[in-house]
Amino acid sequence: MNVSKIAALAAALALAGCAVHPEGETDERDRAEKALRELDEQIEPAELPDHPALTDYLRAAFHSDPDLRESYWRWRAALERIPQEASPPNPALTFSYLFSYASMNAWDRTTLGLTNDPMTNLELPNKLATRGRRALEEARTAGLRFEAAKFALQNQVTTLYLDLALHGEQLRAQVETMALLRAQSEEVASRVSAGRAHQEDALRARDELERAESQLETLHAQLPLLFVRMNVLIGRPAAMALPLPDGLPEPRKLEVRDDELIALAAQRSPELTALAHEVAGRDEALTMARQQWIPDFGLTLNVMGSISSSLGGMVVLPLRVEAIRGAIAEADANLRAAQAARERYARSVTATFVLDLAVLHETERQVDLFERVFLPRAKAVATSTEASLAIGRATLADVVMARRAAIDTSLLLAQLKVDREKTLSAIDAWSAVDVEALHSVRMGAMAAR
Repeated sequence: MNVSKIAALAAALALAGCAVHPEGETDERDRAEKALRELDEQIEPAELPDHPALTDYLRAAFHSDPDLRESYWRWRAALERIPQEASPPNPALTFSYLFSYASMNAWDRTTLGLTNDPMTNLELPNKLATRGRRALEEARTAGLRFEAAKFALQNQVTTLYLDLALHGEQLRAQVETMALLRAQSEEVASRVSAGRAHQEDALRARDELERAESQLETLHAQLPLLFVRMNVLIGRPAAMALPLPDGLPEPRKLEVRDDELIALAAQRSPELTALAHEVAGRDEALTMARQQWIPDFGLTLNVMGSISSSLGGMVVLPLRVEAIRGAIAEADANLRAAQAARERYARSVTATFVLDLAVLHETERQVDLFERVFLPRAKAVATSTEASLAIGRATLADVVMARRAAIDTSLLLAQLKVDREKTLSAIDAWSAVDVEALHSVRMGAMAAR
């Protein structure tokens, strides 16, 4: 038995199993592994503190959201396309045995052959490398879509948390309003009994109180919807109640010029970067289409015992000229379409940021005006009216009206603050920029803080 020939066949088989891995694949796989460790951190998403903060909700959502996991595993699936695209075809091992009366031993009657899969031609390594690079760009695109999904989830959770906080403010304000109206109704009823007021006054006061009670019931009826939406995100049973925040979160500061923020958004937007990698993948696809002009080939290696060895081959001529030209034109059109899509999205991101920043600055102007002027003035009027009541220069109805005006002003200010934080959260989601620290962040890391 010729050991060297068997070794040559084994070496050829081993070589056929090697893929042409593109540069950067290892780094992308490391990123995916790190992201998986963050996703699979051992926690109990359903367990929340007695008074959960926004970071508690973010952490629970990050580890339990099925849409986020779907996005992650699409990334991993795209990564596993790389070795499939960058590997040569399977080899085919053939065997034949010669039946003859000649005095030949069994090994010399045996013919072993090695060839490529008859259904697939062999490609030059540069073609395999191009396929691998295209698959890598598609994997990078999927990875960035996963990053975008994390920030989108962060925006959803933050928005819902702000809605819960505002709802708590509305409930507390409505309870305070009802206490004022109840005191007013009792005071009017006593004056009617004493003959110092008309029955119509009592009916009006009672009607106001009952309307306030109905509004309070409506606010309570709206809570289950907010609970369901948040519970779906954080992996708890939908009907479970959640504690309302004790107040609005502290406003985040934005100490950067608009043009700087827009430039950062253009650089760090996950979706925009994903589209850039999509363009790069289409560029590799165009290179692949042009490489169709390079002939493919087939190889055959035969060993007949110790008698003979042969090496054969074939060349597949690229004579489908119109098909190749069509493939190149199609790849070029797809590349141009991807470039146009990226340009459109870049313009959309810029326009969205300009609009969001305009809304943000207008909201900040109103917040400042309410904090400096309107709310202090309303509180001052309420205090003055209460003082006038003590010396008999005002009625209880005047006090109730003044205090309700202060409550309404406070609620308007709370709504403006919530609108500002929602706008900042939207900016975070669009650009993957932490507006406080001005650096790209991962939601898992943010939740851990």
